Amino acid sequence: MRKSIQSSALFLIFVLLCSPCLAKESKRSSKEQTSALHSGIEKILREEASDVHVGIEVVSMTTGKRLYQKIPQHLFVPASCLKMITGAAALHELGVDYRFETKMFTDGKIEQKTLKGNLFLQGSGDPELAFRDLEELVFQLKLNNIQKIEGDLYVDNTLFDGVSQGPGWMWDEGANRWNSPMDALTLNHSCVDVWVKPAEHYGKAPLVYVHPKTDFIVLENRAVTTEEEDNLSVERRWMQRENVIEVKGQVSSAKEALHFMIPVEDPHLYTGHVFRDILIKAGFAFKGKIAVKATPQGALLLGTHVSRSLSLLVEEMMKSSDNLYADCLFKKIGEKKYGAPGTWQKGSQAVREFLAATVGMNVEKMVVLDGSGLSRYNLISARQFVEFLTWMHSQFNCCSEFVSALPISGVDGTLIDRMGRAGMKGKVRAKTGSMTGISSLSGYLTTNDGETLAFSILQNGFTGKASEYKTKIEDEICGFLVNYSGAP
Repeated sequence: MRKSIQSSALFLIFVLLCSPCLAKESKRSSKEQTSALHSGIEKILREEASDVHVGIEVVSMTTGKRLYQKIPQHLFVPASCLKMITGAAALHELGVDYRFETKMFTDGKIEQKTLKGNLFLQGSGDPELAFRDLEELVFQLKLNNIQKIEGDLYVDNTLFDGVSQGPGWMWDEGANRWNSPMDALTLNHSCVDVWVKPAEHYGKAPLVYVHPKTDFIVLENRAVTTEEEDNLSVERRWMQRENVIEVKGQVSSAKEALHFMIPVEDPHLYTGHVFRDILIKAGFAFKGKIAVKATPQGALLLGTHVSRSLSLLVEEMMKSSDNLYADCLFKKIGEKKYGAPGTWQKGSQAVREFLAATVGMNVEKMVVLDGSGLSRYNLISARQFVEFLTWMHSQFNCCSEFVSALPISGVDGTLIDRMGRAGMKGKVRAKTGSMTGISSLSGYLTTNDGETLAFSILQNGFTGKASEYKTKIEDEICGFLVNYSGAP
C-alpha cells in the first residue's frame, strides 16, 4: 500500500515538472501548423498568381481563429459570389417557406358563363413561372365556370419597376439566357425555346420549331442544310430591341436537332401573349387586346399559382448561379421592405441594412448594386465575405437551407467538374464567381480532421482564361486547406 502511494506521488511530481514543457511543445506545434499553412498557400500564390490581384481570408469555425489572410480588407469585384448574400438576405427577410404568387383578377363579374369585364394577370416576381403554370391558371378559369371573356387582358408587372438592366451591367453582352431580362412577370426564364433540325436534303432550309409558339416572336429562317462544318447562328435582334429571331448560316446534316434558349424583349408582354394563346386553345372565346395596366383595388380574385418554397428557389439560384433568380429575389426583398415597386435601389438598401443591422457588419465601403453580381460596380472584401459566412454558420433558422444550396465540389452545381479528385470530392461547399478578368470562390470546407473552415478567395485583374485561375489557384488552395490539420 505504501509502495503504491509512493509510486503515485512520484508520477504526480513527474507530471507537474513536465507540464510546462508539454504545453510549450503543444504551443510550438500549433504555431508550426499555422506557419506550414501560411507557407503552403504562399507557395501556390508565388507559382500561379504572379499576374493577378488576390484577396484571401480563412477562419476556423471551430476555434474562430484566423488561419490565413492576404489583403483581406481590400475591395474586389465579387461576380456571382454575391449571390450568397442575396440568398441569405432573402431567406432571412422573406422566410424559408416564402412563395411567389401569380394571380388572376377581374374588374367585372361572371354572368351566364361569361366574364363581363377585363382579366388581369398579376406577377409578383416569380423567376420560374412556366408554361404549365399558365395552363394551370387557365384551368382555374374553367373552374369558375367561365367560357367567354368580353373584356381585355391586362398584364400587371407593377410590383417591380420596369428597369431590367442593373447598374454597372455591360450593355454589349448580347441576348443570352444567363442575362435574360428580369421583370415582375416573366415566363420560361424570359426565353423562347428554339430547335433547329437539319433538312433531309442539302441546300434546303432546316426545320425550326419554337415553343411556346406565339405571334409576339417573329422568326426569320435564312439558314441552309449542308454537308460542311456547322456555323449556325440563332440570335435575337437585341441591339435593335426587337423580338425578331434570325436563324442564319449552315447546319450540318450530321447534326441532331440543336436547342437554343433565346431571351425576349418585354417579357411581361410575352407572358401575356402566351397566356392569351393558351386561353384560346383551351376553348375560351376572347377577342380583346393585350396591354399593361395595374390591377385595380377591390378586383375579384379568380385564381392563383403558387411557386415552390423560397429555400428551393435559392438552391436553384446558387447551384446553377442563375442571375434572373438572384435579381428577382433582390428586388423582391426591396419591395417587401420598402413597398412597391421593387427597384435596384430598394434592393440595395434592404440587403445593406440586413448586413449592417442583422449580421452586424460594417458596410460603409461595401458596394452592392444588384443581386446577381453582374454589376462591375459591386465591391466587397474577403474579410467581409468570411464575416458573413461566420454569422450565417450560426443561424439555426436558415443555416441548413443556405449551406445545402451551395454547390458541392465534384458533386453538383457549378462545382460539379471541379475538385472531384480523391480526398476533395464533397469536401467543399462554395459559391463560384466569374466574369472577364474576375474569378472568386467563397464558402465552407471540411478538413480531413473534420474541422470546418470558412474561406474567401477573390481574384481580379487577370487577362487569361478564368478556368486556369480557378483550377491553379482556387482549387489548389482548397485542396491544401482540406489537408490542413489544426491539431497540436
